[in-house]
Amino acid sequence: MTSEKKWFVETITDETYRTKFLTLPKIISEWMAEHGGLAGKDILDFGCGEATAALGIALQYEPRRVVGVEIQQVELDRCLPHARDQLRLESLPENFSLHCVEPGMLPNRDDQFDLIYSWSVFEHIDQSLFPRMLDSLRSLLKPEGFLFIQVAPLYYSAEGSHMMPWVPEPWGHLLNQHDIYYSKLASAVRDPEQLRLLWSTYRTLNRITAPGLVTLVRQAGLEIVRDYRTKDEYVIPSELAEIFQPEILSTNQIVLLLRKGENSSVPR
Repeated sequence: MTSEKKWFVETITDETYRTKFLTLPKIISEWMAEHGGLAGKDILDFGCGEATAALGIALQYEPRRVVGVEIQQVELDRCLPHARDQLRLESLPENFSLHCVEPGMLPNRDDQFDLIYSWSVFEHIDQSLFPRMLDSLRSLLKPEGFLFIQVAPLYYSAEGSHMMPWVPEPWGHLLNQHDIYYSKLASAVRDPEQLRLLWSTYRTLNRITAPGLVTLVRQAGLEIVRDYRTKDEYVIPSELAEIFQPEILSTNQIVLLLRKGENSSVPR
């Protein structure tokens, strides 16, 4: 049982790990508090990465089970080593499982969950997969289940390139042509493999906007229970303000809590 596992928050030294293990599960728990909480629930982490947040939920909130899915096995393989290093956790809890899947696929289409959540994943999904993926996630929800989606930073926001740590220019990906932007990134990243991975991450970002995501979830037969958005404090450059709506440029995050709409059948 989960209670038999020994782990310690006091041993966490990595602040990113602390955020993923403590802060993210707490936010999800708070969003679900008035909808039955997390205890005793079946939960799916869609795009779990190293599964630190999923592990945090499994260890701290007494769910019946937490299932994490990810398209890169190397990410999943880091979960236990990092937990051993940061939490002194010797083995993963029995209510916790991880699965590597193909892009756009899920481990078991007949499974059902009380909560499916996705944190900073949807901006990395191929736009052509969105309708099918949302339909699939919706089909995995129990009748009273919820889907929680957080996306940040949105592509058209100041930090939407995900490259700000290396090219600290707000909206640099919109203000520079691609070859110039690549040159700036290459000047800051000397390791060729890291440069390749970063550029691949940037080039494969989708360009979903907050209104666009809202349209897609509604088309998938999902009802919005809560819609929360945050904005950048940067001053929008005049050359971008002439082209894009200020709301699109300034909105850096959208968080949606969704459930199946009253009309459960969605046209195919």
